[in-house]
Amino acid sequence: MCFAKKTDQQMKQLLTILITILLFGCGQTENKSDRRWKTIEIGDYLFDFPSDFELVTEKGIDSYAGKIKGDSMLFGFDFGYYSSDLEQTPQEYLENGFWRNELSYRFMKEGITYDQTNIPKVEVVSIRTATIQDSTIGKGCDYVAHCKHDKIEFEYGVYIPYEIKQTNYSIDTVDNQYRKIVWAKDPKKGITGIYIRDLNSFNKSINSYLAFSMATSKLTSKQQETALKIFKTGRHKSGKN
Repeated sequence: MCFAKKTDQQMKQLLTILITILLFGCGQTENKSDRRWKTIEIGDYLFDFPSDFELVTEKGIDSYAGKIKGDSMLFGFDFGYYSSDLEQTPQEYLENGFWRNELSYRFMKEGITYDQTNIPKVEVVSIRTATIQDSTIGKGCDYVAHCKHDKIEFEYGVYIPYEIKQTNYSIDTVDNQYRKIVWAKDPKKGITGIYIRDLNSFNKSINSYLAFSMATSKLTSKQQETALKIFKTGRHKSGKN
């Protein structure tokens, strides 16, 4: 009986020791992981990078520009009122794409020099997703726009550019910061980047917002995963602790 009781006590002690080791070990692993990342301030924003990355500033035109350089990846960044918003989303292309400029061409006449004052005006009344039957309007088109010029109404086939179709998008707005993250479906061929626009910073004189963009390319799948983790840490420095 005494032997059995002693064995039970030993088992309890052993279990306690094992739990302590596991908890202590997990804590040490987490702290070690934290030490391998550091915060870099870029303009009005903070990002967490692996410890091998360094900030390299350059001379920009009307902006703060530079690079974040690591052992295996290089990010280019730009902070200012003219920062690129990167690849357009399908919705952005439908709203602002060059296809809208092409609508006026069919109503231009020979012998007339056109500028912004006399270019034929075409109204886009509505846009819908194309169907198989719409091949007569535009073979293989992605959308169909119903348009109007004076009293003439017509339908126009809209094609989403290949680069847009080959890109994934994530868009959100937090604390008045509009954020768009883009990553190529094939990381070796397209760009992987982030664009942040401060919705409180609109400048009427230049009709633009203060914004930040950072991007990289020619990545492996693993490198792209790391880039996306970095982008998700982005925050406005006004909110830092």
